[in-house]
Amino acid sequence: MTDVFDEGGGPLSAEYVGTLLSRPDFWALAALEDGKPIGGITAHVIPMTRHEARELFIYDLAVLATHQRRGVGRRLVETLGSSAAAAGISVAFVPADVEDEHAIGFYHALGGDAAPVTIFTFEQPATERRAAT
Repeated sequence: MTDVFDEGGGPLSAEYVGTLLSRPDFWALAALEDGKPIGGITAHVIPMTRHEARELFIYDLAVLATHQRRGVGRRLVETLGSSAAAAGISVAFVPADVEDEHAIGFYHALGGDAAPVTIFTFEQPATERRAAT
């Protein structure tokens, strides 16, 4: 993911990865070529509070630039969707940055419907932010 998104990141310990992968509410799939990852998708199962159901939040989808536009991303999303349906999850959603025309076009091509939503990010506790101003 860090190679595709060029966002940096630090090394993950085996313990951290093991804990993450053992969570039943965290899903991860990888696309491999000759045993090497060329793409991947991660998602989180979220229990709903307004009715007894779960939805799937697709957090990351990445395909190496050398393998894009070859159906790898589509296959990852479709496989994840099939797994969700088998688990009784009928809704999946994914955020896409407004300026990321490639991602928006991709999700439209898969049949996704865009929803006008603004996401707010908080990087430190509100009490610390107030104290700093």
